[in-house]
Amino acid sequence: MAQVPPDADVLEMSSSAAETMLECGSSFVMIAESGDSRRLVAARDIPNGTRLFHLEGRETDRPTRYSVQIGADLHLDTDCARDDAEVLARYYWRYLDHSCEPSTVLRERAMVAVRDIAAGEGVTFDYNTTEYDMAVPFQCYCGTVRCVGTVRGARHLTPVQRRRVARRLPAYLK
Repeated sequence: MAQVPPDADVLEMSSSAAETMLECGSSFVMIAESGDSRRLVAARDIPNGTRLFHLEGRETDRPTRYSVQIGADLHLDTDCARDDAEVLARYYWRYLDHSCEPSTVLRERAMVAVRDIAAGEGVTFDYNTTEYDMAVPFQCYCGTVRCVGTVRGARHLTPVQRRRVARRLPAYLK
């Protein structure tokens, strides 16, 4: 389990009895920590169209388990973080969960709300709308009607699945 730095702002919230809320570098989101898992949640109600935060990280030409693809051969990775405090301050986007019906989309390195997000709700995006080919594919458990099952990247989407996400795909994946 990742250790919380002693100087991190920790807030107890009532979203779940077993979750601790950690402040991060965005006023719109917090990190919900439960056991050895972390996820981003809305710190307050967020209106559709709001820019939540800007992604930063080490640029690389290869995908990793925690990188996000931002161009045809360009990925942002969090492996440049010196410690957990820096992850919380700058690279908290690492804790964005996947959903086949996400609450945000990546645009020009910024996460933007695609619908209203309630305070305490998980902040998610569709990994298939940024990644051509996932470094580490995984089984999706989002439970939505449009769940793709295994998340492997845009190149693995069926024509029907591709049409559903077409408006969210960046130019490098079209």
